[in-house]
Amino acid sequence: MTAKPLVGLALGGGVMRGMAHIGVLKVFLKSGIPVHMVAGTSSGSIVAALYASGYSPERMEEIAAGLRPRDIFDYGSSLVGLIIKEIVASMLPLPSIPRRRLGLMKGKKLEALLEKLVGQDRLFSETKVPLGITAVDARDGTLVIFSGDVPSTRTVLPPEDSFVTNVPVAKAVRASIAVPGIFEPVRLDDRILVDGGVRDNVPCYVLRRMGADFVIAVDAGYDGVQRHRIDNIIDMLTQSFELVISEGINLKLERYADVVIRPVIKMSPWDFEKIEYCIRRGELAAAGAVEEIKQKLGIR
Repeated sequence: MTAKPLVGLALGGGVMRGMAHIGVLKVFLKSGIPVHMVAGTSSGSIVAALYASGYSPERMEEIAAGLRPRDIFDYGSSLVGLIIKEIVASMLPLPSIPRRRLGLMKGKKLEALLEKLVGQDRLFSETKVPLGITAVDARDGTLVIFSGDVPSTRTVLPPEDSFVTNVPVAKAVRASIAVPGIFEPVRLDDRILVDGGVRDNVPCYVLRRMGADFVIAVDAGYDGVQRHRIDNIIDMLTQSFELVISEGINLKLERYADVVIRPVIKMSPWDFEKIEYCIRRGELAAAGAVEEIKQKLGIR
């Protein structure tokens, strides 16, 4: 008797567009498509962590619907004020000032929210299904992969990449969503960790390394728009970041993914008013891929 393939779901970054992953999970649950393990990057790491912690897609949708900017952003100082402080700090002798900030926001509210949702001390070994989350060491570009254990050498990792197993899920997610320039990076020992999308925005090969036989990738960063409006510093940082990470996404998806789902989400990535729209777009895109997935998996 042939063993059923282990199905892995890779959830990519996209800021608020990442809420589309909730819609994908809703469709999979209704359609009987199994998800035996999950990996996430950036906003995809949030949904991945919630799923691995036992949250239903419906409960995730309830949580997402109640999110407001004040739940995530640290508004202690205005962006203009922060920029002025950085400029002044750069002109002063280093011994006379505290360590300068590496992001516009400290991310304390975001960190508190993550700890509330998945637990402050929950480890990867305690999740209900295997979970992988990516971040990048800004010092040297090392891809840091958080997981429950170091997998076998089924897919060879580049020597510069690293598995970490003893970090709480909430801290790993906080590192994975530290968009460079916007949120402060997470310091782990001597590492300075930023958004995993810098190296691997849709972590398919992480799932291969974790033992997945069949990988479904969800790229939530695609919006079908050729030219984007840029009105402020956040738009500039976000668009520049997305341009950088878009270069290598397709190559990795072609190599490691069996099915790729791309919800078309035409909105600013920071638009909290369109969370429900994102979830619906995820449902629509996933519904269009159900038959292909079932056929390849041999599910009736």
